[in-house]
Amino acid sequence: MTKNVGIYLYDLRHPFVGLSEFDDNIARRLAAKAKAVKEQDDIRFTFIVPQNYVGRYGEDVGYYVLNHFRALLLNHVPSLVALPHFDLLHLTQQQPVVRRRLAPSTLLTIHDVNFFHNDISPEKEHRKVARIEHMLRVATHLSFISQFTQQDVHDHFTVSLPERVVHNGVTRHDTLAGRRPEGLSSDSYLLMLSGWDRKKNVDEVVSMMAFLPDKQLVVAGKGSDSDRQRLQTVIDRYHLTNVTLLGMVDEAEKTWLYQHCEAFLFTSRSEGFGLPPAEAMTCGKPVFLSRCTSLPEVGGEAACYFTDLSPQTMAATVSDGLRQWKSHEAACRDAVLRQVAQFDWDKAADAYLDYYVDILRRK
Repeated sequence: MTKNVGIYLYDLRHPFVGLSEFDDNIARRLAAKAKAVKEQDDIRFTFIVPQNYVGRYGEDVGYYVLNHFRALLLNHVPSLVALPHFDLLHLTQQQPVVRRRLAPSTLLTIHDVNFFHNDISPEKEHRKVARIEHMLRVATHLSFISQFTQQDVHDHFTVSLPERVVHNGVTRHDTLAGRRPEGLSSDSYLLMLSGWDRKKNVDEVVSMMAFLPDKQLVVAGKGSDSDRQRLQTVIDRYHLTNVTLLGMVDEAEKTWLYQHCEAFLFTSRSEGFGLPPAEAMTCGKPVFLSRCTSLPEVGGEAACYFTDLSPQTMAATVSDGLRQWKSHEAACRDAVLRQVAQFDWDKAADAYLDYYVDILRRK
């Protein structure tokens, strides 16, 4: 009898963020395998998607449309919803809008529990802990996107479910066509691409540029008006003329920035994986990272690390690292490419598929 695996892809509704990129890459690769999986293992995939994604991944997979109203009914009165029968439901992140067990087997992918590292209030942390604890009761199986996330969950929660680590893949930006962003004034620049909230430590990177007057910094990514004003205040304080606040960029612009930067900087204090530095590494670029959470797992020995985030020390780290890179460029680039090669979306999709088959066989 055909087994139906539901795959939660509702985060596709927010393009250009990590969860959407995760969903899209896994969906595309599973859809490409769907026909063979049906023939070989008698497993059918049903993608749980926003309305505008129906049909996006071809005809070899089924689609179930999810919206907030339907999610509300599923959480509270599921008997009112015509839901397909799922033998296994893969919830692809730890805080889905669907928060109850809707299949006899439920695989929960945990990306991070970063709130433990972000200096939030005890009340806010308590609410977040309660939500994770609830989802751990919903799940029958777990996966983690990094070994760090797996250990972080075990450090803070009691977990006794079957589990696996399935590393994220990385999009190969060295093979993509890029487009130069408007507003970019320099062809030689250091790049920081991340959110602009305080946990990313963007302020410290901008301040560092006071000690690198011969370098240019481009800061791209998502930020609110207040974030931009905060960073502009730093620029004004140091009278900086070598910082460009570019803001949000699309995929083609992001690719161009990776391909043409002198080096990539990423100083986040909390990451479940850290896709941006890995993406820069696919272009053979030097990366400078904080030693926080999962970033050493991604950068390995091929990355340079900030010993602390004081601007002058950071500037010295960048200067020394670039000097070493230029002295041994071929060897350094090879090390970066070898490190990032272990993160592959095809491998990730295969690992999830293997997990699905194992779970279903054990039922």
